[in-house]
Amino acid sequence: MLVVSSCAEESATNLIPNQTDIYAVTGNKITVNSIAQNFKGVNVMDTFGIGDHSLMNAWNVKIVREFIGNLKEQPIIGSAILTSTNVWLHSLQDVVDENRANHIITILCPFGWVDNSGNQILFSGLNPSEEVFYDQYKLKMREIALNFKNQQDVWIEVWNEPYHWNNENNYNHNLWINDQLDMVANLRAVSGFDNIILVPGNEQGQSEDVILTKGNELLAVNYNILFDLHAYEKWLIGTTKNSIVERINQLNTHNFAIIFGEIGVINSSGLMDVTPFLSAINETNNCGVLAWLWEFDSNDQNALLTETGQINNNNNNNWGANYYEFLMN
Repeated sequence: MLVVSSCAEESATNLIPNQTDIYAVTGNKITVNSIAQNFKGVNVMDTFGIGDHSLMNAWNVKIVREFIGNLKEQPIIGSAILTSTNVWLHSLQDVVDENRANHIITILCPFGWVDNSGNQILFSGLNPSEEVFYDQYKLKMREIALNFKNQQDVWIEVWNEPYHWNNENNYNHNLWINDQLDMVANLRAVSGFDNIILVPGNEQGQSEDVILTKGNELLAVNYNILFDLHAYEKWLIGTTKNSIVERINQLNTHNFAIIFGEIGVINSSGLMDVTPFLSAINETNNCGVLAWLWEFDSNDQNALLTETGQINNNNNNNWGANYYEFLMN
């Protein structure tokens, strides 16, 4: 087991993380070599093609969350492969190596599975343990943990956005705790895997209610657990900066370390305003945030960049400029 310190020093602004540093969850903070850090970054899709990170460096990105849309066939090491769905996928190790070369932390997150007929099954909204491929999922996740167990700058999220948006589909908090205990234990079963593990909230990752209710039960038997929340409707609609600060402070008061693994301006309900949320994050200064999405597409309102690599402010409440400013502060 990785030994973590009982307290964290003040944040250092110029730490450049690397593979040999000790990353830990210490109380309600993420620490690097016992120094508290609040990482800001983006979600990326490098498994489809590893891009030039020079622009990402110019945006001051310190952490990325990598989309794994076909966990079943995703190569972990070696050359890129052509999958059964006729898509080329680069290995996770190659993706991590490129991130590391640019001093960027990598979160590996499974978003989907491909069945034997080639149909993609997205994880969002599903009850993990009830899926027919769950045992296969656990086997592949252990293989990933085995490969990255001595690479501390690689964190693994157990599942993207599980459970129904409004706690339907037989959801209850006991299902959440049983699933999370099992998925975390599956990774820790790999000897020497001490890396940080991300655990999502309920309501497709947007709700902290289950964390407040059951989080201590998970932490009682686990270490280096970082709770992942996603900031869409339930954080951006009908809220204010002060109400968001209160929710974050409540989690911090209960000693839960959190990161907002996704925030974007457009979701199923339409275009949203992210400025109160970003202001609240700057005020609390105690959790990481990753934008959805590092993509070069001016027609995608969530994309931070245009096709030519410029800031994307096309019909998206100046999302590109707002997040760029957030990253630079």
